Amino acid sequence: MAELRDRLDITVEELEESLGQTKLPRFIAESEKLFLDRIDAICDEICSDPNKRAIFVSGPTSSGKTTFTLRLSEALTERGRKGYHLSLDDYYSLKELTFDRDGRPDFETIDTLDTDRIVHDINAILAGERVIPPFFDFTVRQQKEGDPADAIEMDGNGVLVVEGLHGLSERISGHVPDESCAKVFIMPYGNVYCDSKLMDSTEIRLLRRIVRDYRHRSAHALATIDYWPLITRSEEEYYSEYLTRADYHINSFLAYESLIIAPMALHDISEAMDQAMKGTIAPSVFMERSATGKPFADLSAALNKAAKLQSHLNKIPVVDPAQVPAESILNEFIGA
Repeated sequence: MAELRDRLDITVEELEESLGQTKLPRFIAESEKLFLDRIDAICDEICSDPNKRAIFVSGPTSSGKTTFTLRLSEALTERGRKGYHLSLDDYYSLKELTFDRDGRPDFETIDTLDTDRIVHDINAILAGERVIPPFFDFTVRQQKEGDPADAIEMDGNGVLVVEGLHGLSERISGHVPDESCAKVFIMPYGNVYCDSKLMDSTEIRLLRRIVRDYRHRSAHALATIDYWPLITRSEEEYYSEYLTRADYHINSFLAYESLIIAPMALHDISEAMDQAMKGTIAPSVFMERSATGKPFADLSAALNKAAKLQSHLNKIPVVDPAQVPAESILNEFIGA
């Protein structure tokens, strides 16, 4: 059973002290190395056990699951056990949705996944069969047939690395014997302080999500903030179960990330707030399938939360995103 560990607490003063032509690159490099060391430790254990054929990676939204999984697959391959990546996001099947009391569609529940096809494909891959996974296009929110070029056909020494919000659900990983797989729970675990607490692990993920949604999912900041209450409520239903079922917890919070993510999120929030004040804000993309017909679930609450975030984010120094290394997990959120 995994436990949350290695919480990283950092102050704005410490962030300011890390700035400088020499100190900043060193601070970034040390933060990235700490994360990579966690991956290496898991790889060493997996590669020492030839019975391990699969790794299941789970964690709440905006934890860095995809980048972590890709890096883990690469590290396994470098050690002589080729890693094969399978994303559960591609198995979204949004035919029937449930809604919360404010009309938010629940895209977070495991019932939005085609679990039958997931289990079939995982078993087929582990049996050495050639599988073409589907592809989910988040820009149009539709599942499409996969490209044959992306087919997975695992060799006898390979390791299938499965990642997704519900990767540690009994309905998915439970179909593979414990002795044949490892389970990883990943999430950022830390706090940022300035006299009092500016943000905790949940808000760190919210900022990541705001930045990513704006750049990759055609959603402005107020849409993400308006949808966030459903995400947090949904996570409460599975968080403890998945963490308990995990063999490892990976802390994906990088000590320097607030210098990058916070200013970008502040820009996105301020832009959306300005549009809201002018009456030009676009409806939330997350409410397009809501039966209520409302453009937002609760715009007033979203505006209040956005204003609070603005006041906190204004206290954090600004660093050019170009400082982020090409292989960093942060590129999952800030990348073009």
